[in-house]
Amino acid sequence: MEAAKLEVQRLELELRSCNSRIKAFEEASAATSQDKGALQVFRKLESKIKSERQSFTEIEQNLHDAKGRVSAFDEAIKMFPKDGEESELRATSKMFKIQTLLKNTGKPLSLTDILKGIGEEGDDARNSIRGSLAGYARDGRVFTKEEAPDTFGLIAFKRLDDEQRSAPTRKEVNPPTD
Repeated sequence: MEAAKLEVQRLELELRSCNSRIKAFEEASAATSQDKGALQVFRKLESKIKSERQSFTEIEQNLHDAKGRVSAFDEAIKMFPKDGEESELRATSKMFKIQTLLKNTGKPLSLTDILKGIGEEGDDARNSIRGSLAGYARDGRVFTKEEAPDTFGLIAFKRLDDEQRSAPTRKEVNPPTD
């Protein structure tokens, strides 16, 4: 992200410099066009102006691309939760209540236990919540679908499991006996 922003700044400076060069060559060209003996210099200056305009166009395109990259990085960064913001769920939603319940229990729960935990009853609530949890899990957002039937957990649980599995285990080393 920083590299892309620095690239934008560099290109803006380069663009300004190129524009200044074009203006200077145009002024010199205008001055030599009055002098009949400087026709060769006039042609060289016109060639330089043409070359600088091509460079200007290329720099402009590169600047546009770099700004697009910065914009994409900014948009991607907004997708990540902010510090202290753990959830993409509304605090008043059932899914937030379920997330809180799972965090408090510290383990995946069956759909029946989830419904009891948030005080929901009935087939309509059961089917609606099952569908929502499955959708979040399928999209890789907040919840996971566990191997046990109708059992859901949090992505955070998977991360903790992975970290614990990848952490080096400490082996007891007995000192050699003489």
